[in-house]
Amino acid sequence: MQENSGNPVEASEKARDNSDPMEEEDIPMLMSGAPAMAMFVPLEESLFEPFDVPTNEVDRLKLCQRDIEKHTAIVEQNLVYIYEREHRRILQHAKKLEASQGVHEITTGLMPGEEELIMEYVNAPVPHGADYSNRHLSTYACPELPGEMPPRQAALHWSLYNCGQALIQLAGYANHAQEIKTHYKTALGRELALEKSAANKEPEGEPTQS
Repeated sequence: MQENSGNPVEASEKARDNSDPMEEEDIPMLMSGAPAMAMFVPLEESLFEPFDVPTNEVDRLKLCQRDIEKHTAIVEQNLVYIYEREHRRILQHAKKLEASQGVHEITTGLMPGEEELIMEYVNAPVPHGADYSNRHLSTYACPELPGEMPPRQAALHWSLYNCGQALIQLAGYANHAQEIKTHYKTALGRELALEKSAANKEPEGEPTQS
């Protein structure tokens, strides 16, 4: 058994270390413009320190590609963190409401009439000309803004809505980043082709005297 030092400060620090961080931090609600802050990534190198300047356009484009790959990966991590943090806030808020209002019992499983509705879709004929073998297209539909409901049920619906917003932001940024990557890839291919053409071109000599 571990001995108690009797130091109240030490005991308080130990209690804080063993506590749930979600319980300690009062997470504010995610604002609509907050995901844009994910674009800002701290510099890893000082702008005041000397650096090796690319010697040609090919080296410059390759350096840009490397930095873009690194930057986009960090921005995606930032976006995931923002929405994971919002998910923790949703759970935290629901827990506080239940602590003050009590637990509201909700119906689990299918609601009356839902089973019949599901079976209608299961038994429906395949639409003419439909091809379900092509599965690369997403069938995802973003959840609508949840309405008023008990805390636990609201936490579930708000979590699904939050996840939908995260997918929209991640997909939108991925498309934006891909456009930039394609631009530099095309530019690099063009420069490499010019270098190859210049290397294969024979120097022009003086005309031969007859």
